[in-house]
Amino acid sequence: MMMNPLNNIAVLFCCWLAWQGTATADDVAYRKAMAQSVRAAADHVLPSVVRVEVIGTSGEVKGEVEQDAPTSGLIVSDSGEILVSSIVMRRPSATILVVLPDGSRSAATLVAQDHHRDLVLLKIKTDAKLQPVDLSAPTDTPIGATTIAVGRYGSKQSPMVSTGILSAKGRLDGIAIQTDARVTPAMYGGPLIDLYGNVLGVLIPAVAEGGAEDATSWYDSGIAFAIPSDVIAKKLQRLRDGKDIKKGIIGIVAASKDTNDTDTSIAAVRTRSAAELAGVRAGDVVLSVQGTPVTRYQQIRQVLGSYDAEETITLKVKRGDQELDIDVVLTDSIPPLQPQRLGVAISENRLDDDNYRLIIDAIIPGTAADGLLKPGDQITKFDGQDVDSLSSLRRKFISADPDRKVKLEFSRDSNLETREIDLSDVAGAAIESLPANWQVDDKEWETSEIKLPDSANVAAYVAPPVAEGEALTKDLGLMVLLLEPGKEKPIDAVKSWQPSAKALGVVVCAIASEDASRWQPKELEVVANFASAMLKKAPIDSNAVAVTSMGAVTGTKASAADSMALAVAFSQSERFFGVAVAAESRPPAVRLRQNEPSTSLQIFMPTSTKDELPTWSAAVEQAGYPIILGGNAKDKDVLRWVRLLQTL
Repeated sequence: MMMNPLNNIAVLFCCWLAWQGTATADDVAYRKAMAQSVRAAADHVLPSVVRVEVIGTSGEVKGEVEQDAPTSGLIVSDSGEILVSSIVMRRPSATILVVLPDGSRSAATLVAQDHHRDLVLLKIKTDAKLQPVDLSAPTDTPIGATTIAVGRYGSKQSPMVSTGILSAKGRLDGIAIQTDARVTPAMYGGPLIDLYGNVLGVLIPAVAEGGAEDATSWYDSGIAFAIPSDVIAKKLQRLRDGKDIKKGIIGIVAASKDTNDTDTSIAAVRTRSAAELAGVRAGDVVLSVQGTPVTRYQQIRQVLGSYDAEETITLKVKRGDQELDIDVVLTDSIPPLQPQRLGVAISENRLDDDNYRLIIDAIIPGTAADGLLKPGDQITKFDGQDVDSLSSLRRKFISADPDRKVKLEFSRDSNLETREIDLSDVAGAAIESLPANWQVDDKEWETSEIKLPDSANVAAYVAPPVAEGEALTKDLGLMVLLLEPGKEKPIDAVKSWQPSAKALGVVVCAIASEDASRWQPKELEVVANFASAMLKKAPIDSNAVAVTSMGAVTGTKASAADSMALAVAFSQSERFFGVAVAAESRPPAVRLRQNEPSTSLQIFMPTSTKDELPTWSAAVEQAGYPIILGGNAKDKDVLRWVRLLQTL
């Protein structure tokens, strides 16, 4: 086996560091040694790094040909196979050109896509001698090791190099490694290497949990992701055979609201999913996935995340007193969610650390529950399965099959009763009334400004006064109102909403953009932080939290605040369960994930029919997001919808 000549350089560098002991980045000698090692490692792979140009993208104007910004790619065979990131496929194109290190250009054809890992395999025809990269070199790089991101840019094929450390493994549900190197979109498709020149992975555009407004918004943020080279080596032959790869989906719904809870019980099994076909049942407790023991749902996601559609995995589950091994053939899709509604507000009364009594507090007029259930009824079973937490029951309704009745068992006056009930779709016309017994006390609601320590945004809210130590039922809603940049002061905005907010029982928090001319991607998390702060100031139900713009009220034009509200809702899905915007809103450049039972999101727009919805609504509905038709919506209609987000 031929030894990599860079090993000597890197080993000498590491030994020099050990000899220095307390050397710092300020030392000239240290910086020179690091620069030499980085340059040598980059030079080792640069003959395999190409530039990729995408020409003739959609959006042509008056016959002019549009061109996307160039990105990078990696030569993976001497026969002309080029591995690139999915950024080259973001828009339809007429031509993809590969610019080789010698400056020659070749048109590329698409071989196959790995949709699961954001990779694309291209093929070119060229007489040039190609130097493929070695993806099979074994590496076991530890967390904290130096990493180098490499790409090419410009007509002169200038090398681009950025250094950082390997900050995490198993990211993006188990498929990627993470570096803090500052990576631009021009570097996607290029290699991430170590100081020995070994290829650790291929850089991809990706959004971490909690997201950004766009996958490319992570660039220059100190967060970048790469698909490990050993994984690519295993998947490459399938791509060479012209077979697309898609993420494997199983279709189980966690019972616990927090994926890090020590609970792997299954609340529901999605209709026509891989799990249903294999015989997995609601109530099963997952013990291991493909031989890996699991105690938290996040671990299940992590193990499953690395598997593709058509692959078979084995679940070990506990069902009653039995332990069963169930083979599941993963699929690439399942029917989108159609969240269902019963029409009740429910509270949890704790019995012990693990169990609750689920008591109906209120009935929504005109729903399936009206005339069948009463306040005070205790829900005990859903389709024959015991229910012991509100979060688990909520997931069952969200993932219920819309084509069949559900069997509901409840206790009334110490007597058990069972009913088969036709639920109704959450999507459709907005509900026009609140439960009759939802009352708001006579206390005058107060307005106040609110600041966060690490944010320059100005915000204000209107909420009921709460005395220290006062015990209150958490059944209010929270509407986070994003203001059009530079238009209105938050304190003035909440004062205009004050009468309706009190009447409907919804706290309103208005937030202005940091920059008076625009909302920025960095403010996505800031908005979520304001919502979290408000949950501590008033008795708000954490499921009745929505982000909105003034565009949700009929007669108000769409603005940048509408697009920002959508971006916040889709990227901060752990905090927001509703978003209300104008039908004319421009969709933000976000990666649209499938709606999940654990973080189900509703979308409210002031329209009366589906014909009035924007063109982008079709993609949203296909992803399982229910759209609420608000009609000729006034402020009270929006607030009523927010308050009802907590109901089932």
